[in-house]
Amino acid sequence: MAHDNTQDQQNLTKYQVEAQQEYQDLLNEAPDEWDSRIDKTGCFAENMALQLCHADTNDWRQCLGEMASFKKCWEQKGNRERVGTIDR
Repeated sequence: MAHDNTQDQQNLTKYQVEAQQEYQDLLNEAPDEWDSRIDKTGCFAENMALQLCHADTNDWRQCLGEMASFKKCWEQKGNRERVGTIDR
C-alpha cells in the first residue's frame, strides 16, 4: 500500500512546512558545520520546526506538537544512543 503524503502534508503545522522548505534549501547549498551536524541526526526538519515555533511564540508550551515530532524522530533515528545525556 502506498503512503499518502497528501494526508501528511495536511497535518503539518506552519512551522513544519517552513522547516521542510528550509531543509530543501539546505540540500541545494553547502551547509555550515552546525547544519551538517544537525542533518546527520536525521531530524533536521523536526529540529528546525521546533526552533521556528519557539522563535515565533517565545513559549515552548505552544510548540508541543513540534516537540513531540522532534522527540519521535530523535528516538526513531537512534539518537538517544549517540549522546551521553541523562533523563531526569
